[in-house]
Amino acid sequence: MPEAITYLADTAKDLGRPLKVTAIDPSSPTNPESFLIVDVDGSVVEDSSVRAKRAARRGTPQAAKSGAPARYSDTSSAGSVAVDVATPDEYPTAKQGTVEDPARNEPMVAAAETEHEPLPSVTPAAVPAAIQVEPGDPRIRLRPEIPAEKALTPAREGWRGWMNAAFKTNLAPTAAEQANRDRRCRIQRPLDSHRTVAVVQLKGGATKTTVAYHLAATYGRIRGGNILAGEFNENQGTLGERALAGSHDRTTLDLIRNLGSVTRRTSDLVRYVRPQGDDRIHVLASPPEGADRRRVDGNSVKAAHDVLLSLYSLILLDTGNSAQASTWRAAVDVADSLVFVAQNKADDCRLLEATVEGVQAEGHGDKLSRSILVVTNTAQPNAERLAWLQEYGKAIGLAAIAVVPFDRSLQEGMAFNYDILNPATRHAYESATADLTDQL
Repeated sequence: MPEAITYLADTAKDLGRPLKVTAIDPSSPTNPESFLIVDVDGSVVEDSSVRAKRAARRGTPQAAKSGAPARYSDTSSAGSVAVDVATPDEYPTAKQGTVEDPARNEPMVAAAETEHEPLPSVTPAAVPAAIQVEPGDPRIRLRPEIPAEKALTPAREGWRGWMNAAFKTNLAPTAAEQANRDRRCRIQRPLDSHRTVAVVQLKGGATKTTVAYHLAATYGRIRGGNILAGEFNENQGTLGERALAGSHDRTTLDLIRNLGSVTRRTSDLVRYVRPQGDDRIHVLASPPEGADRRRVDGNSVKAAHDVLLSLYSLILLDTGNSAQASTWRAAVDVADSLVFVAQNKADDCRLLEATVEGVQAEGHGDKLSRSILVVTNTAQPNAERLAWLQEYGKAIGLAAIAVVPFDRSLQEGMAFNYDILNPATRHAYESATADLTDQL
């Protein structure tokens, strides 16, 4: 009870006048309510005027309970002190809900006010209509300066992380750990729409499938959400063979054949895509040799992409080897950004130039500035050729060039297993994924 009196005295002091309160004691069967006046100095006297006025009004109907003001209740002691607080629809007027203040002979609302000025009379108003927000409204503008992860936190890796966990120290992260956090923040950056990326190179066996899958897997492990790695090739691809097998063998062709019955619900795609476990992505494989590929053309690719884009926030397309194929042209056309790939080989360099020329010939030269190049080193990399690839990427205006070291687990034909990648390979794919996200 003393704490409640102190609180009320402080409130009275803020208002500059005494405060009328009602003290409720549930344990008292005869007099559960006491009407008091708390002065600014903390003194408490009984308010006899309330009982007199109640006696004078005895016999008049009581106000409906729905109109009773809300109450603040302090239950810190056996008794309780309740202060009437008027709700917005029941703000009292000058002639309603007021009593005479014996100390100042001025009308005082029997409520715990929070303003020095008396509360105005308020009439109920109609509920305003919902605000219509147009695209690009500054009120919903994304704020890329807000990181997806708190970067300035104590170290969690290495001996510094061990010290922080074991002894509750606050050691800062190393430069390497901080750089890793920065990459993760870039990968997790919010996007203002769903995005599509096409992985292109006209040479077969140039790591298109490998890069497409591992970029998608990096997104799945760090960013999360609905991520798809898909093949829309004029020839049989290897994505379905090197990724985890599903509970079915349906492919892109089956999806295209049944587009008329596929609605924009994830449940309709379960029979066509293949979940990839800890990589947290889905794979949509191309049909095998011998299938009726006549239905897999540019128009069907765009129709399937339109459905998939409504369900997946990021789609990475593994493309074919011919710039004349309608499927290749359709993939480049629907892509927001491109990922050019090349191994550290002479023929890859020549066909990389042909790939860039093919993109420009299709009228998509403007996409180069928001595209990246991923170079995969061989077991015996040629430093001079690698330097040429990097210089070429800069010369044509690519946004970034990433170099992936040689990794035996990524040998052609081996099943993909992100968990056994070398740390340097993971680091390279994270850097490439961060560079790509910057362009989306």
